[in-house]
Amino acid sequence: MPSPSQCRARLLAAVAILAAAAAAAPSQAGVTREEVERSIRDGVRYLKQQQRPDGSWRDAEDDARTGTTSLVTLALLTAGEKPDSPEVAAAIRYLRRFGPDDLNSTYAIALQTMAFAAAEPEKDLLRIANNAGWLEAAQIRANDPVPWPGSWTYSRSKRAQPGDGSNTQYALLGLNAAVEAGVPVKPEVWALARTYWEKSQKGDGSWAYKPDSAATTASMTCAGLSSLVITGLKRTQGLESLDGDAIRNCGKGAAGSRGLQQAIDWLASHFQVGKNVGNGQQWKYYYLYGLERAGRLAGIRFFGNHDWYRLGAEELVHDQNRLGGFWEGVLIEGDRNVATSFALLFLAKGRAPVLINKLAHGPRGDWNNDPDDVRNLVSVVSRDWKSLLTWQVVNPSTATVTDLMQAPIAFLNGHRAPVLDEQGRRNLRDFVEQGGFILADACCGSKEFDEGFRALVHAVFPEEEYRLRELSPDHPVWRARHLLTPADHPLWGIEHGCRTVVIYSPTDLSCYWNQAERSPENPAVVLATKVGQNIVDYATGRELPPDKLVLREARDFRAELPHRNALRIAKLQHGGQWNVAPLAVPNLMNVLRDRPLYFDVVINHKEMLPSDPSLIYYPLAYLHGRAAFSFNKDDMDALRKHLQPGGGTIFGDAACGSPAFDAAFRRFVAELLPGTPMTPIPRDDPLYKVGSDLSDCQYTKAAGGGKDYPQLEGVKIDGHWAVIYSRYDIGCALERHSGLDCKGYTYESAIKIAANIVIYSTLP
Repeated sequence: MPSPSQCRARLLAAVAILAAAAAAAPSQAGVTREEVERSIRDGVRYLKQQQRPDGSWRDAEDDARTGTTSLVTLALLTAGEKPDSPEVAAAIRYLRRFGPDDLNSTYAIALQTMAFAAAEPEKDLLRIANNAGWLEAAQIRANDPVPWPGSWTYSRSKRAQPGDGSNTQYALLGLNAAVEAGVPVKPEVWALARTYWEKSQKGDGSWAYKPDSAATTASMTCAGLSSLVITGLKRTQGLESLDGDAIRNCGKGAAGSRGLQQAIDWLASHFQVGKNVGNGQQWKYYYLYGLERAGRLAGIRFFGNHDWYRLGAEELVHDQNRLGGFWEGVLIEGDRNVATSFALLFLAKGRAPVLINKLAHGPRGDWNNDPDDVRNLVSVVSRDWKSLLTWQVVNPSTATVTDLMQAPIAFLNGHRAPVLDEQGRRNLRDFVEQGGFILADACCGSKEFDEGFRALVHAVFPEEEYRLRELSPDHPVWRARHLLTPADHPLWGIEHGCRTVVIYSPTDLSCYWNQAERSPENPAVVLATKVGQNIVDYATGRELPPDKLVLREARDFRAELPHRNALRIAKLQHGGQWNVAPLAVPNLMNVLRDRPLYFDVVINHKEMLPSDPSLIYYPLAYLHGRAAFSFNKDDMDALRKHLQPGGGTIFGDAACGSPAFDAAFRRFVAELLPGTPMTPIPRDDPLYKVGSDLSDCQYTKAAGGGKDYPQLEGVKIDGHWAVIYSRYDIGCALERHSGLDCKGYTYESAIKIAANIVIYSTLP
């Protein structure tokens, strides 16, 4: 066994890399986040190098004039370039030279509209409106002399030609971008387009380039799937409608879902990323961009068992020319600007963080009465946060806890009592204990769901202290984004450790969210949206989730027997909610164990009273809580003995900056060590350098944000900090709690601070 000095040396070396390693996670497929970011940077660099002096890019199609320039501009913006960057600004100036009649091309006008909407839509609103008007007029109608009304062909001047799925998908993308920029589109345009896609779908769920062709392809099936979603948002609503503030036919908002599911099933059974099924290597990158759009819009993380983004990213990283930074395909995708733009659109847009997992549960289909509820809420939050966010459907009974952890929020609703098997219930409990949050509502105020949900959470959280209770008027959720009160919309919640981990609405939210695209100004829709935003902001602390290539690793903290020479930490029991962050120490110790050099630690802390004789074997005793506390005389005497020269260290922090705990801890130290008050630990103290450099710790928004040294205080005995205290939270952060009201540090910074304190406590 290593000696204590060898253990300390290993720990010093291991924690030195914690700053970078704490945020990193292993990748399931053969691609990493860093590789994808490098590919995106190299692709952006290549495209910038190809820009011509007038701000344009050479067009792959001579008659499109601006098609490639619009596509490249959209790709650059999606990859993170700002509208005021020199290259994008020059491209937008170039595009503004051309109106729709100058272009007379469905592809070019749709792509130009998407570029304007992605850059500075408020400045180009009139141009976007003119483009939308051109696209509306170019749609093939029933009285035109060609078949397939609802579709588009290459231009208005070519309306004697039948339409096709490719032009139609891009026309819809342009119109959808116009709507998102604030330009209305005629309802009959959406309805007619939807009819086209429904009628042209094959019996197996796939689509061909033209309805009379039997040659179906993956690219056209992706086009059909995403077009069904787009034309189904604010265009078709099933039987559900608003009558003032009331929902008629509540919960019957699904429309056209059978064709959608058939398309999903076809893509799952024919899934490939190395080629465009049905068309080989032709339009491979066009297909991958379509796959990204289909997966994202439909809320699909897995087509069958295939993680479409991870596998597609692996394919693209492998395909990229390492020296030049470009992608190159066949035929028109032999134009490197085109292929590179499609690749960047897949990589950059497809990796968008997942905000909410919509939970599938039994009875069959009851979880999806309102298919656009979560989609619309996430869209509102995306606009508010000014960052693209996505959602996905997950079945908690068949998914892993790691799958659930890819989003910070799990949403559950329905009309009937929700049915989850034992594995699903266990996964939900583990998800919460790993930092997750559950949001639920009774669709249409269903009494059956209300009773069933209460029974479900009792099964998931059987302990008496974890009960659904009405949220009080002073709960931070009421002021997380909008100023609301329980009188506006009562909510219930469950407190677990540092935070509220479940928020439940016994009355409807989801049906109103489902109507948000169609009736955004309806007072009931506005209120439900505000409530949803407040819940999301409270649950996340307005912190962006990691992108899809950052895997949150589920930890298994099963009890283990202590072993000789391993580092152990004691957690002190007291009468003031002493165990609000039960996984704080295991998370910290797991990080110390997992990093290179693998420091020998005991994962689980030892819970004990100060008077426990075995305290002498624990160099660090941790004290945490959110309420006032006190110890009896025997406990205080034992702690004084523990802190005598050459003894142990007490480390304390106030859960989420709790004022009650802070005041109690200061009284505790004054009584424990009279005449030796706590003082700020100076910034040049070895504590701040002993492992990681703590000069740039990130504070949460509730603690003022920004980066600086942590605010630590302490008491020295014989030249050693025997007491170390933080009035800002560390313990809850170690559990990845990111509630809006939690005053403390981010997870990565909390790991560094706590690791330094652990190291310091072991030094002679």
